[in-house]
Amino acid sequence: MKTGKTDVSIIIPARNEAGNIAACLKAVLNQKTNLTFEIIVIDSGSSDGTVEIVRQFPAVKLLPIKPEEFGHGKTRNLGAGHSKGDYIVFLNADAIPADQNWLHPLIRNLKDDKKKETAGVYSRHIPRIGCHLYMARDILTSMPARGFVKDRSGHFDFMIFSTVSCAVRREIWQRFPFADPIVIAEDQDWAKRVLAEGFKIVYEPGSRVYHSHNFSLNELFVIKRRIGGTEHKFKNKFCAATAGLVLIIGGIIIKTAGDIFFILFRSRRCGEMEYTEEMTFLQKLKQIPMAAAARVVSFAGRYCGWTLDKNE
Repeated sequence: MKTGKTDVSIIIPARNEAGNIAACLKAVLNQKTNLTFEIIVIDSGSSDGTVEIVRQFPAVKLLPIKPEEFGHGKTRNLGAGHSKGDYIVFLNADAIPADQNWLHPLIRNLKDDKKKETAGVYSRHIPRIGCHLYMARDILTSMPARGFVKDRSGHFDFMIFSTVSCAVRREIWQRFPFADPIVIAEDQDWAKRVLAEGFKIVYEPGSRVYHSHNFSLNELFVIKRRIGGTEHKFKNKFCAATAGLVLIIGGIIIKTAGDIFFILFRSRRCGEMEYTEEMTFLQKLKQIPMAAAARVVSFAGRYCGWTLDKNE
């Protein structure tokens, strides 16, 4: 990392990430780039040694906040407000850059856009070793090896941007900050707003991070319910209850069928999932009821989010 003018500010929200933060910071500091960058870690009350690990990296600025002050949009706005770079990169503490070429492709897409039509660029996610196969399928489906550009959001798009690993122009963030009070899916809300104003979003698979979660069924339900509560897909509760029910039933059937095919026949062919080569057929079979249960719980959570009051 060079000194002088700051080209890029890398904002890393963290809480109890002692198992990931060192690997994350080392990977960031090891980037091959001519860009000058600063790193700001915002810790929201870690109690597992995360803060002590961050302090072992003198080049990293630590910004501690109280746990109750954290918000997905609010905290990212806080970090951006303390930063100096022309470009702002957001990176989760549990998202580990896969190689030394993680940062450059993100910024290149913004710098090469002379018309400044691109508001943000986001990275490809690679499932971590041991990721549940249904979750790995979702990740690889939504984040393929080929890049693309979005200039509008579809009515039923579930994922159009990701602040797990992304870059945005400072002037765009200043004009369109993240929504402070939003509970979850701050990235989807932000993306819809910038797309509605005529900007574009780029998916850049050349920038890769290892990132996935093996959520419990209860965690899945809570997360999906919160996401459903932030979405505005239906005109009223009656439409949400009726059309939404059709959607979740169809979604469960289609997703589960796709999971079965992926688990039994396609997972071994994915170069990003070498760990599946060591899985026995019986181990894969055990993943099928897990996937089916996860789909039922996920869609049920989303349905509850659609049909319940937004303030509940």
